[in-house]
Amino acid sequence: MNAELELRTIFDLLGHHFYIPHYQRGYRWTSEQVTQLLDDVWDFAEKDPAKGEFYCIQPIVVKPKKWSENNIDIDGYEVIDGQQRLTTSYLIIKYIEKNLIAGGSLFNAYGNELFTLRYETRKKSENYLASLSPEKARENIDYYHIFNAYDTIEKWFNESEKVKTLTKKEKLRNTFLGEKTDSGSVQVIWYEPEHRNINEADELKKSKELFTRLNMGKIPLTNAELVKALFLSDYSFNYVSPQEASRRKLEICQMWDIIEQQIADESFWAFITNKKQDKYPTKIELLLDFMANKDEHQRDSLHTFLYFLKLSKDENQELWSVWLKIEKYFQTLVEWQKDRTLYHKVGFLIAVGKSARALIEKSEHCLKDEFSSYLDKMIKDEVLNCSFDEILNLRYDKKTQYNKLETVLLFFNVETIRINRNIEEFYPFKFHKNVENWSLEHIHAQNSEFLDQTKKEQWKVWIDNHLPLLQELLKTNEDKDLEELITNLENYRGLKDGDTWAQFEQLANKAFDYFNAEDDSRGDIHSIANLALLGQADNSALNNSVFEVKRRKIMKMDTEGNYIPVCTKRVFLKYFEKQSLNQQFYFWGAKEQANYVSAIHDVLNKYLKQESTENGN
Repeated sequence: MNAELELRTIFDLLGHHFYIPHYQRGYRWTSEQVTQLLDDVWDFAEKDPAKGEFYCIQPIVVKPKKWSENNIDIDGYEVIDGQQRLTTSYLIIKYIEKNLIAGGSLFNAYGNELFTLRYETRKKSENYLASLSPEKARENIDYYHIFNAYDTIEKWFNESEKVKTLTKKEKLRNTFLGEKTDSGSVQVIWYEPEHRNINEADELKKSKELFTRLNMGKIPLTNAELVKALFLSDYSFNYVSPQEASRRKLEICQMWDIIEQQIADESFWAFITNKKQDKYPTKIELLLDFMANKDEHQRDSLHTFLYFLKLSKDENQELWSVWLKIEKYFQTLVEWQKDRTLYHKVGFLIAVGKSARALIEKSEHCLKDEFSSYLDKMIKDEVLNCSFDEILNLRYDKKTQYNKLETVLLFFNVETIRINRNIEEFYPFKFHKNVENWSLEHIHAQNSEFLDQTKKEQWKVWIDNHLPLLQELLKTNEDKDLEELITNLENYRGLKDGDTWAQFEQLANKAFDYFNAEDDSRGDIHSIANLALLGQADNSALNNSVFEVKRRKIMKMDTEGNYIPVCTKRVFLKYFEKQSLNQQFYFWGAKEQANYVSAIHDVLNKYLKQESTENGN
C-alpha cells in the first residue's frame, strides 16, 4: 500500500498500543522541551480557538504491527519515529487523569484508556511509566529522564503563572484531549510509510533504515516530505480511475525531482530568495513555503504542510489542481531567470526584501509588458521612492539614511549590468548573497576622521599602507617636506609608549595632503559621490585609506577571487573618468566625483521621482 498520512488528535490515540523497537534510544526529552510544549499548547488554548482549530505536534511515523503478550494477540503500531513526543503526551495525560479528572478515571471521562507503550528491550520501562516512582528514578538513565519530565509537568501545572486557577488548568486539559469537532484540540501528523508483505528480516531492515534517515542529525520529517506523501497517498486521487491516478503520481514524482534539482542550483536559489540554502534540507520546500505564504515570523514549523493538508480536504479544490499550481509557480521562476529584464528587476526586489510569492501572484494577472511596468513602478515608488536631489543629500553618517544609500548603490550595480547588452553575464546574486554583510566604502579618505584615536595598532597599519606610496611620490618629486614626512612616519611606526594621537594625526593629515587632488573641494565625504558598495569583511581592510591604497587592495582582492561589485570595480579602475589621457590614479577629486554622480543619475533616472519646477509643472 502507499503511504498514508492524516491528522489525529491526542484523543484519537487513546486505547492504542504502541511498540518501541530495540533500535530506538530511550526517552531523553529535557525539562526545557517539556515546558516549551506545555507553553505552546497553553498559548494556543488561551486564544480561544474556533471550532475545528488545532495545535499541531510534529509527525509520528508508525506501521501496523501484531505481537503477543501472555498468549494474547495485540494489534498495534510499531513506532519508527516520534517516541519522544508520544511519551511526553503519555505523561501529560497521566498527570491530567490523576489531577484534573473527577474520580481519576480517563475511561469514565473520555470512554477510553490511556494508550500503552511497550518496549522490545526495555520492558521494565513500561512498569515504571505506570508507577513513576521517585525512589526508582535513579536506577537507570531511562527512569531518570521519564521522572524528570513528569516532575516538570507537575511543577508547570502547580507553579506556572499561566495556569494558576483550576479553570485554566481545565481549559488546557480540554484542549489537549479535544476532539476534532471541539473548539481547539492537539493533533499529531500520523504518517504510515508505504509497506508491503515482506519477510520479517526485510521488514526490520526497512524500519531501521527509515529510523536512521529520520534521526540522522536529529532532522525530523520536513514539510516537503510530508507534502509529497500527501500527494502520493492512496486517497490523493481517488476521484479518478486507478490508471489516471497512477499517471498523475508518476508525473509528480518526476517533476518533484526536476524542481528539487533546479532549486538546489546556487544561482537559482540566490535569485529567488535571501535565505541560506543550508536551512532547507529539501530545497523544494522553499517553493512550497512561497505558496503557503509562510513568513519569517511564523512559529508553527508545520505551517506549510498544514496549508496543503487543508487544501487536500477542501471539497471544492482538486488535489491535482494544487499540484499544477506548484508547477506553475516553478515555471514562472524559471522563465524569470532566463529573461534578462525580469531577472534583474525581480532579483533586485527580492534582494531588498520584497515577497517572491506576491510577485508571482501579480504576474499571473497581467501580461509580460504590464508586469515589467509594474516592477518599474515598485522600484520607483516603493524601493527608491526619491528624486536625484534627495539621493545627493543622503549621508553616510546619518543612521536613518544608511540603508537607503546601500539600496541605491545595489540597484546602480544591478541596473548597470542589465542595460549593458554587451555584457552577457547577469548580475551574480549568488556571489552577492554569499557576502555575509555589505557596507558602504568611502572611496577616498581626505583626512584622519575615520581612524580610531584609542587604537595605536590601527595607526601602525595605516602607516604601513601609505608609506610605500609616499616613497613612490618621492622618486618622481624631490620634495624636502615629503622626505621629512617619510622619515617622521618611519620613526613613528614603532608606536612607543609616549606616542600620542595628536602627533600621529598631524603626520597623517600631512600625508593626506599629498593624495588630495588639486581640484578637491574638501566637500561632503559622506555623500554618495564618495561611496561605493563593498563587502564588510573586505571593507575593514580598507578603512581610512586614500584612494590609491584602496585601488591596489581592491585589485588584489579581485585577483584573489573576492566578489567586487561591477560599479565599485569601475570606480577604482577610473572607468568614470572621461579624460582618458594623463589619468592620475593617486587621486579621487571633484571631477571624478562629478563623473561618478553623473553615471549614477543616467542609470537610475528612469526610476526616480522628478523634481517639481517653480510653476508646479
